[in-house]
Parts: sequence; C-alpha cells; structure tokens
Amino acid sequence: MDVLVSGASMAGLSAAYWFASLGHRVTVVERADGLRPGGAPIDVRGRALGTAQRMGILQRIAEEKVATIEPAPVLDGSGTQVATLDLRWFANETDEDIEITRDRLNRILLDAIPSGVEFRFRTSIASLDDRAGGVDVGFTDGATGRYDLVVGADGLHSNVRRLAFGPEKDYVRHFGHYVALVDLPPGRQWRRAMLNVPGLTVAVRDAGDGPQGMMIVASPEIDYDYRDLDAQRRLLDQFLSRVDAWQVPAMREAFIDPDAKGFYFDSVSQTRMPGWIKGKVAVIGDAGHCAALLSGMGTTLAMVSAELLATTWTEHGGDMAAASPVYHEKLRPYVEQCQAFASEGAPIMVPATQEALDERNAMFRAYADRFANA
Repeated sequence: MDVLVSGASMAGLSAAYWFASLGHRVTVVERADGLRPGGAPIDVRGRALGTAQRMGILQRIAEEKVATIEPAPVLDGSGTQVATLDLRWFANETDEDIEITRDRLNRILLDAIPSGVEFRFRTSIASLDDRAGGVDVGFTDGATGRYDLVVGADGLHSNVRRLAFGPEKDYVRHFGHYVALVDLPPGRQWRRAMLNVPGLTVAVRDAGDGPQGMMIVASPEIDYDYRDLDAQRRLLDQFLSRVDAWQVPAMREAFIDPDAKGFYFDSVSQTRMPGWIKGKVAVIGDAGHCAALLSGMGTTLAMVSAELLATTWTEHGGDMAAASPVYHEKLRPYVEQCQAFASEGAPIMVPATQEALDERNAMFRAYADRFANA
C-alpha cells in the first residue's frame, strides 16, 4: 500500500522506517530543503528504548549519546552561583535512558530507513481529499498523488492536522511558556551554567556539537506569526532585557542576530486531541500529542506512536476503521502519562516567584548532597 508521510524529523523518519520495513511504499515530503538542523538535545526514554532496539539503532544511539559531564552551576540574577543541577536527578524514567542531540538522532533514523523510500524536499501538502479509493493529495509544487494513508508528522503547527481535523486553536494548548534556542558563536569561551530569575531561565550548554544558548520564559500566549523570525527576535530582545548579568548580554546579541545558526523560538504547548485518526489520515508526534518541551517525552512519544501506528494499521490490512480503536486504546494512556510530566518540569526549570526559586534551589542543594554522599 502507498503511505505518504508529511515531515522529516523524529516522528516522520520513524514512521518512514516502520511503514517501509513492513512492506509499504513510502513517500516523505518536507517543506525544508533537507533535514532541519539544530534544536535542544532530546531523550530516548522508556518505551522508545524498545522501539529503537527493534529498529536496530539502539546501539548507535548509545554510542553517540551526549557525554556525561559534571553538574552545571545554577546562578541567581546577579550571576552568583547558588546551587548545581544535574538533569539526571529528575529526567530519567529508567537507568538506560539516553540523551542525544537532535541532529545525531535524525541522521541515525535517516540511515536506518530502507532505500526504497522516496524523499521530496521543498514541498508540502496543499490539499487533502479523503475518498473511498484513497486520499487524493495536492502538493505545493503542483504535483498530485493518491495514497492509502496520510501521516501527519509535521510538528506542533501541523498542516496535515489543520487540513484534516480543523484549525490549530482547537487542539493546541499554550502551556504558559516560550522557549528559544540558538547556536552560540564559537569565538569566545562560553561558561556552562543556568541562570534563573522568577519566570525566566537562561542557560548555556554544550552537548558535543558546540555551545548552545537556551531561554525559557513564563508568558501568557502572545499573538504573533510563528513564521515571522523578525517578530520572534524582537520578543526575545524584550524577554532577555530583564537580565544584565553573567553572559546574558552576549547571548541576547546571538539570539537577535539574523545570521545566527540553530535559531528556534516557539511556545511551550501541548496538542490535545480526542482522536488522532480521521478516515485515512493520522497525526503522530507533536502534530497529534505534543507533550511540551518541559516534559522531556516528545521524542519518545514520536518514536512509539510511529511504530504503533504502522504495525497496527498493517496488522489490520490497511483497514483504518478496524485499526483505529486498537491504536487509541494502546497509545492513549501513554500519551496522558507523558503529557503529565510537563507539569512536573515547569516548577523545576522555570520557578514563577522568588519564593519558588529559593525552594527549588534548596532542593537542588539537597539533591547534590545526597548524590555526593551516595
């Protein structure tokens, strides 16, 4: 059968692997001109470890994981160290969980995909018409095609979800924060640390591919065009103007530089849908059940949902009406569990008040003492 996958990141590449490995003809479309670089290091955790093992890539993921380093200094608004943080204190589901850069995992997934999969870059889906004989698809480059299944793996602002299920506002829930990432210029020594003031986190880390700056800020939802990079940089300029200590002024310059590499800005949001399948169209990963960056479970959900969708649909002979209830029954509890993690992550990463910040730092110091004694 013919399967169209929209999006060539973790969810889309995982879906391409599974559908092709199960004997289907797979086409992947991606509006960018290649795999998109950059992004925060991500985690392959819990059930995704089994998925990676069955894909034959777990060993390579482990070999290319982010190297274990000493806990990072935690700074107050003046740049004074007040605690230390090791994310492994909070982030892992199992002792085998693996942190890896997004670029490395995407390359590993791409290398695993069978050679018959067709990739079409610089195009996306313009129209969907779900008919009895298949889904008729029109593309932005003028091409057309008919597919037995269309999989939307195209992220939080999913075009497939909009076309098949309805507008973004019906499903995407702002989680009260915005996040930004940028590759920091290598021409200076960047000090690895995390600075907090109430409602704002600014951090520098190096996961092995160069220094990266991150900002997470508490904010009500802002009305802006998520495709307008200049508008995003203006927002970042305002957020970071709150702090004039440590490396924040230099990081602010990097964030607002239009030539900076690895730039990313978006809301921390969750996708909540009553169902992820409509007719012969399905959405997976952030398009269907984004758990929010603060959960640490987005990549895991993407890989797990891709395997489950492909195997369930194939086991039911491509009959989505029969496969859908089985798929939802198996995936729904895990999605709810993963999305709940975001509520736990927010008070740790972005305390909202000075009192909450002081309590969080005291907890960090207690954890450091406990692990040092262990």
